[in-house]
Amino acid sequence: MAPLEVFFGVLVFIFTLIGLVRGFLKELGVTMVMMFMLFFLNQFEPFLDTGINRVLALGTRYVATQSHNLLKCWFFIGVIIATAFISYEGETLAFGGQLAQGPQKMILGALTGTLNGYLIVGTIWFYMDKFGYPITWLGFSADKLSSLAKGILPFLPIPFLGQPILLGQSLLLYLSILLLLARVIR
Repeated sequence: MAPLEVFFGVLVFIFTLIGLVRGFLKELGVTMVMMFMLFFLNQFEPFLDTGINRVLALGTRYVATQSHNLLKCWFFIGVIIATAFISYEGETLAFGGQLAQGPQKMILGALTGTLNGYLIVGTIWFYMDKFGYPITWLGFSADKLSSLAKGILPFLPIPFLGQPILLGQSLLLYLSILLLLARVIR
């Protein structure tokens, strides 16, 4: 199996191609939804984690204790994938305005697609790392990470954008509000 950073890069490249096809106005709608989802996960993850632990504690006779991290990882990955699917499906949050023409259209679409790929795939990587890469059939584990992959970990979306910057709030909140204002003003 290829190193994790190659797998990550290929998936981000696929999102770049999707951005090329869809255009940046539709991709900005996805970016807005993903930013709000990341803000929500960043703020409420401790509460979600506590709730999941309580549910898993009730089902300990049915679920092996070593599977708890696997189930928690799948829960967060499911939230990310569901949010991405819903935001990509339809034109519910496409930004208004006119698409640029020529190479500008392609560049903006590719950039916003790359950003969305980084947000989606990077967050999945973050949760896989947080729970110790419990999805073993993918072939990834913490002890097999290259130095490049270890260097990328601090720059994944939640650790990078989730740091408090102003008034104790993360950059995710301010970027979400900025995108929402851009959506409303248009």
